[in-house]
Amino acid sequence: MKKTFKKLITAFLFMMAISVNASDGLDLKVNNQQNLIVEVQRLEQGAMLSLLDETGEIVYKDKFFNEDTFTKVFDFNRLEDGKYTLIFDKEHSVSFSTITKDGSNLSIDDTAYRLDFKPLYRVSGDQVSICLSNPEENKVEIEIFDKFGVPVGNLRTNDLVVKSKLDFSKVPSGSYIVKIKTKTNTFSKWIDVG
Repeated sequence: MKKTFKKLITAFLFMMAISVNASDGLDLKVNNQQNLIVEVQRLEQGAMLSLLDETGEIVYKDKFFNEDTFTKVFDFNRLEDGKYTLIFDKEHSVSFSTITKDGSNLSIDDTAYRLDFKPLYRVSGDQVSICLSNPEENKVEIEIFDKFGVPVGNLRTNDLVVKSKLDFSKVPSGSYIVKIKTKTNTFSKWIDVG
């Protein structure tokens, strides 16, 4: 019981800490001229905004460097009917919004909105700590590969908060890639250990 309570408190604090930094901050509106108006009030350096069509082809992509705010009007008049995905990729999260064009109608599907939290990593010598929120307790798979793509370890879990400390003391120092697969995403990160 005490261990479960401790896990819940850890999960709550983790979610609160990330939610302050990870709320996507996007304000989306549609006007009557088939325009999608995107506003972001607080931009992170390195954040990326992309608009993809149904086939996954990039219609628009922009990376932010020194901007504080951002406003963009997307004109959908020349675009084909279909579903479009607006992706806002930040340091600790990535959000997905669905915009549907049907003839002269343009709408934002609020029910299809998704916000995924990215894993947090901390490297200390031969130890790598990974923390990831898994609110739906879905299967999470962590795979580690060396610089040549050879697998060196894996872990599967469905914990509410995935907290793992990986020990690299028995492998050579160098660069490794950590690949984390969730139900909806795959995150990859190069780490240097040793």
